[in-house]
Amino acid sequence: GFDGASTREIAAAAGVNISSLHYHWESKETLYFAVFEHVYDRILELVRSSIPDASIERPASREVVDDVMGRLYDFFADNPTIPRLMVRRLLETTAGNSEIEREILLPAWRRFATWTYDLSKVVSAEDAPILMLTVHSVLLLFMLDSQQFAGLLGGSVRSPEMRARLRPHIIDLVHVLIRAEKRKRS
Repeated sequence: GFDGASTREIAAAAGVNISSLHYHWESKETLYFAVFEHVYDRILELVRSSIPDASIERPASREVVDDVMGRLYDFFADNPTIPRLMVRRLLETTAGNSEIEREILLPAWRRFATWTYDLSKVVSAEDAPILMLTVHSVLLLFMLDSQQFAGLLGGSVRSPEMRARLRPHIIDLVHVLIRAEKRKRS
């Protein structure tokens, strides 16, 4: 975890001189902050680039949802340390170490919730964060690729066979949740 890793170990694992590490990041905390900033910038750009400008004017088509969710699935599957890092952060965050949440995560989550609301034209502004966090939680848990999940599924979620099977299920989950919101509002 964060507390157990020294900057010397981090520099060695990255193959850089510890002086170089401290030149760019004054402390382990600033490096950790920069990592989360980079991760969420990548996720925001991935989602933003998946949304055609025209989708903001009308409800998102099934293809837009498929593209966004497929890209998110692929991003997490291709970067297996990111889901672990994100879940670890959820588990380790306390009131005393919430700068990353305040400065990076909350603004990103607000942007995701706004996109969810703007694109669906179905999900209320109040329920958009719930829908988004539901999908995010399911996606992160699968992407942890735990031994328990691999045992139940018959293989790693990163294997080509399992990716081909699981990716459509995650995408369909979003469509099911959106349909449930439509029924709830009508």
